[in-house]
Amino acid sequence: MEKEILSVHYNEIALKGKQRGKFERMLINNIASLTGCRPVPRSGRLVLLHFDKDTVELLRFIPGISWIGEGLVIERDIRILKKCVSELLSSRGCSSVNLDVKRVDKNYSMTSLDLKNELLKEFHLRIDIQQGYKIKIEIMPDSFIINKNITKGIGGMPIGSAGKVLSLFSGGIDSAIVPFEMMKRGCTVDLLHVYALPTRDAVLRSKIIELVGKISKISSFKLFLIPFHLFGLEIMKIDSRYELVLFKRFLLKLTERLAKEYGYKGICTGDALSQVASQTLDNLNAISYGFDLPVFRPLLTYNKDEIIKKAEFYGTYESSIKEYKDCCSIVSKNPATALSQQKVKDLESKINLEEIINKSIAELRVEEFTVNSK
Repeated sequence: MEKEILSVHYNEIALKGKQRGKFERMLINNIASLTGCRPVPRSGRLVLLHFDKDTVELLRFIPGISWIGEGLVIERDIRILKKCVSELLSSRGCSSVNLDVKRVDKNYSMTSLDLKNELLKEFHLRIDIQQGYKIKIEIMPDSFIINKNITKGIGGMPIGSAGKVLSLFSGGIDSAIVPFEMMKRGCTVDLLHVYALPTRDAVLRSKIIELVGKISKISSFKLFLIPFHLFGLEIMKIDSRYELVLFKRFLLKLTERLAKEYGYKGICTGDALSQVASQTLDNLNAISYGFDLPVFRPLLTYNKDEIIKKAEFYGTYESSIKEYKDCCSIVSKNPATALSQQKVKDLESKINLEEIINKSIAELRVEEFTVNSK
């Protein structure tokens, strides 16, 4: 009866009550479109019968998946289970394990803890949650599933379950992981990049394309491109200490204008509280007043090292730190840290920010990226 499968698990979807089936189907459809193989639902997990290493690597980044295991389905006979576990441990040379047993079938005679203790006693194993070889055993209604080579996913909800948002995308470390964090919450994410390079073609030859390639592994999306030069010409009229905060205000207002026109439900930024001068509470308050759409800041409470770890996990870090002429490097290096809303209003009037936004949108170009399916 032995059969190898890929066992795909979700967690948050399981909490959705009567809506669980709808979200599960969305996840199944997302997996099928990305891997070319349609998983089969089975007792709260999804089963893939055809897979390779590339499939596992792709699944770990699909929102909604909490973990993936290479599973061996065997007859529900404890003697066969012990034999298979023994062979697995021998092949790995394990003296310690991180063993987890889950009783899906509550009618099975042994509890999860009983079976776990039986296996530990049988093989004289030491539990080591941090360093031990990870094994998950599931007691199914008609079989045991032994999961090995456990890979952690990003969890959350399936893409498409929470509506569309438009995210600011500078190409820096922070903005490159915002799309992943929002997709993890079920959003479909498109990007807006305001560029300082001389031409749009120059942008399409830069690291920006490397970064969007990471995103297109799991989702199709649009990249809105707008040049910086119109704002850059006007910004010279004001005190350099106010340039950065006003530039952030320009970006948010520009994003909201496009979001309303194209039907997005929110806008996103990579702001992290107090990380830089423009992200103090006072400046965030001055930048953010008066918007009709919600402004999402998924990195708001992250420390810089946490953000870097996220970027490394998503595979964006190395591309993000490559040299690139971004707009923030052009504006003031010594910005004021506590502007008021009134001061920002006065500055907007001085440079006629609404007119700059109108002219900038007139130069909008949109690039479409299709998911890199197998």
